[in-house]
Amino acid sequence: MSVHFGVLGVVEVRRVGEPVEVGHARQRQVLAALVMDAGRVVPADVLVDRVWGEREPRRGREALYGYVSRLRGALSSSGADIVREQGGYRLMVGAGAVDVHRFRELSARAQAAPASYGDERRAALWEEALGLWRGEAFTGADTPWFNAQRSLLDQERLAAQSELVEARLRLGQHAAVLARLSAWAEQDPLDERVCGQLMLALYRSGRQAEALEWYEQVRRRLSEEMGLDPGARLRRLHQRVLVADPSLEPAGTASGATGERPAPEPV
Repeated sequence: MSVHFGVLGVVEVRRVGEPVEVGHARQRQVLAALVMDAGRVVPADVLVDRVWGEREPRRGREALYGYVSRLRGALSSSGADIVREQGGYRLMVGAGAVDVHRFRELSARAQAAPASYGDERRAALWEEALGLWRGEAFTGADTPWFNAQRSLLDQERLAAQSELVEARLRLGQHAAVLARLSAWAEQDPLDERVCGQLMLALYRSGRQAEALEWYEQVRRRLSEEMGLDPGARLRRLHQRVLVADPSLEPAGTASGATGERPAPEPV
């Protein structure tokens, strides 16, 4: 289909790459609430709750009908339609035409790919999935439902970013992800997986002392703020960095790897 719906950023519709005018912010939110269940019926009461939450207007149902009617007109030339059935509305469009569903489908493919698939192709899937993001999901929408969906999608995005970095590290591309990891570690210094990835990237970049220093910072903060020690995986990685374990080097490097050695344990 030549029409595409986007919610991973400002809510938008594009037909053959050109934007389709779908109205003001509230009307776009009605569309986004339907997009998240593309191809399935969403009851009218559910739509009203998604779009207005506790701020539902006195005639919320009537307002919803008006927005849906105008959206149908806006989409009439795009090949997509909104049909009324079973007390609700269905956006008649395939999941492949919606960025959030495409993101999840690509992420699932990358996650489920067998080892034989290869990290280059797996990384390409993660890159394609993350490339669908244009900013904050449902930009500007502020209701309990939209906020909950945004929080869930943010977690999925972070997980995808972390998996992409993991694949890049297995490919020996530590220099390419070092700046990104440093920024993430500054934003969330208690994230042990990011800490481990950063330590590995630093170590492989010839910065062993900095890798050990970062571990010490995280260990201290975990102790002071949460009364916890780093997890077993991070502690094992620390010991391997401390003794300059040759297995931490990327497979196929001049340090003696044959390419058959397993990758370092992910954090």
